[in-house]
Amino acid sequence: MINVALVGMGNIGLLFDYDKLDENKAYSHTKAIYLNKHFDLKYVVDPNKKNLPFVQDLFPNVNYLDSYTKIDSSKIDVLVIATPTHLHFEVLNFFKNSDIKLFLVEKPLFYSKNEYENIEPFFKDKIVVNYMRRFQKPFENLKEHIEKNSFGDTQKIVLNYVKGLKNNASHFIDIINFLFDRPKILTSTILGNSSGFSDDDLSYDVFIKIEYKKKIIPIHFVSFDHEKYNLIELKLYFENKVVEFINSEQKISYYDINESIEYKGYNFVDKEPSKQDTISKKLIYNVYEKIYLNLSKNEEIVSSFDDELANFRFIEKILENKEDNKCQY
Repeated sequence: MINVALVGMGNIGLLFDYDKLDENKAYSHTKAIYLNKHFDLKYVVDPNKKNLPFVQDLFPNVNYLDSYTKIDSSKIDVLVIATPTHLHFEVLNFFKNSDIKLFLVEKPLFYSKNEYENIEPFFKDKIVVNYMRRFQKPFENLKEHIEKNSFGDTQKIVLNYVKGLKNNASHFIDIINFLFDRPKILTSTILGNSSGFSDDDLSYDVFIKIEYKKKIIPIHFVSFDHEKYNLIELKLYFENKVVEFINSEQKISYYDINESIEYKGYNFVDKEPSKQDTISKKLIYNVYEKIYLNLSKNEEIVSSFDDELANFRFIEKILENKEDNKCQY
């Protein structure tokens, strides 16, 4: 049995999903641990115990603590950090040189370059960052298609997002780094911005060019006001296929491109998908499955520290000299 301590009883830690009767869904860490027979929740930590009854409904014998400093690290294998991002470095650093085998941390790992540069080497091969889409088979399938050039060269990528470049667009940045093997950013131009996750994390409209296998791919980041739209959408245009991910539908849809019967020489994207890959509702459960395989069978860590560092550098590239880098109208 793999013993877990969970720091944080907020949305992703607990509140997104604590219905133990629905075994086909896992949108929180607590629910994912409950459903996975290989794991047991030993400690739950939060300065406010108001949500504790929900945890106890799933784990009657869980130990509640009001501070992570009270965790007996010798009794746990995995520490889950589901706190606000500005606390991640502090919590991690407290457990340096402990016996903990893995640290599962919510995204983004850190906000500042200083934190990435000063993280203890002890942690670098023990960190898993919860970019949950990396752990889903439909995205693995899409990556395989891209690597094999199944649909021809990538022509363009368009993504729509809300709630901050760092907080929410980081999901897409991680997907791009995953699908295209951490591509080189050739150019980046900020076109404008809208309200974000906070004053320090605005949502930006950005035009980027990346290089993948000696080909240049343009990417359009389109931001929206989250009070008007809740959009998390990704569309990839290939020579012979259009692939679309819409978060609210939890599907990756593949559309064929065919020549028009009426208008010879004009190619149109089919209205209906030729294939759809449904993403499991057990989103975070799949994360724990990969962690189990790492700890029990020494499989490679998915969504590692190095992966997250690549995401941070991608964001850093977008934001560097952002005042000078804005498009002039």
